[in-house]
Amino acid sequence: MNRNSTILLGTLATIVVIVIAFGVMTNPYSAPVDDSSEFPDFFTKNQDYFVTRIGSVPAISRDTYRLEIRGLVDNPRIFTLDELQALNLTELPLTIECIGNGVNGKLVATAVWKGFNVYDLLVSLGISESATGVRYFAADEYYASHTIDQLKNNGVLGALYMNGEEIPPIQGFPLRILNPGYYGVKQPAWVIDIEVIDTPLEDYWEDRGWDTSPPMEIDSKIFFPSGTVSVNTSQNLMVGGCAFGGTRVKMVEYTLDDGATWNNATIVQQIDADNVWVFWEIDLSFSSTGHFALQIRAIDINNNQQIKLDSSYRNGISGWPKLIIDVI
Repeated sequence: MNRNSTILLGTLATIVVIVIAFGVMTNPYSAPVDDSSEFPDFFTKNQDYFVTRIGSVPAISRDTYRLEIRGLVDNPRIFTLDELQALNLTELPLTIECIGNGVNGKLVATAVWKGFNVYDLLVSLGISESATGVRYFAADEYYASHTIDQLKNNGVLGALYMNGEEIPPIQGFPLRILNPGYYGVKQPAWVIDIEVIDTPLEDYWEDRGWDTSPPMEIDSKIFFPSGTVSVNTSQNLMVGGCAFGGTRVKMVEYTLDDGATWNNATIVQQIDADNVWVFWEIDLSFSSTGHFALQIRAIDINNNQQIKLDSSYRNGISGWPKLIIDVI
C-alpha cells in the first residue's frame, strides 16, 4: 500500500467515525446562511432546529407516557405527562451545539425551552446524602448523566415545551433534559427514566470513546456570505454571523492577516441571558486588490478566547471560521 492510499484510508476512517458517532443527522440547522446578507431567526424555529439521534424517533403516546424517578431517593415516583406539566415551570433561552459540529458547521441553534427544575423535583422526593449524580434513560436506548452539582448549580431543566409548543417528537417529546452550557450530547431526549446514583457517570458516547464532560467552548460561525466571495474596491462587503459558548460572549474580533492584528465586529443582536448566542456583523472595505482570508474569533466574559485550530474532535470542535475574499 503506498503513502497516498494510507492517507486516503485514514481520512475515510475519520469520516466514518464521525458519522457513526452521531447516527442520523437529518434536517440540519437550515436558517438562511447564504449570500442574501440576512441573519436567521434569533430563536430558531422548531422545524429548522438541527436534528441528531442514534436511531429512529420513538413513538410515545402522551396518554401512556410515564417518567419513573428511582434510585437514591426517599420517595421514588412515577409521573404522568399531565403531572409533569402541572409542576412549577420556568423558561430557559439556550443555545446548543452538537459536540461533533465542525468549524463553521450547521449543528448549532437557539430556542426558548420551558420545563421544571430537575434538582428541585428530586429534592422534593428526598435525595440521599450519598447521591453523586443522576443517569437518564431514553426511549431510543440513549443514556446520559449529570452530577448533582451540575443539577444544583446549572439549573438543569426538564423541558416539556420548545418555543411555546410541546416539544416536537423529532426533538424529544415529551421530555428533554437540558444542561445549560454543555454540548447536545448532554441533552438527552425522549427521557423515560431518571435514576439517582452514587456510581461513576455513564454516557452513551463516553462509552464509545468520546469525552462528553467538558462544557461548550467559546466558538463562532459565519452566516453570510458563504463560500468564496468576490468584490471590487468600490464595494463594501457585509459579513454576519454568531458567537456562542462560554458563559456569555463578551466580544467578537476579526483578522485579515492570520491573527497579527485584530478589529472588533459589531454585536447587532443579543439578550440578557447566559449560554445564548449573539449575532455580529462586519462592514469591510478594501483599498487594494488581492486575495484575503477573513477569520473570526470570539471571547467570553471570562476572557477565554476561541482557539485557532482544535487538534481533537472527540470533546467538542472549535476553530476560527474563515471566509475567502477575492478583491478585484
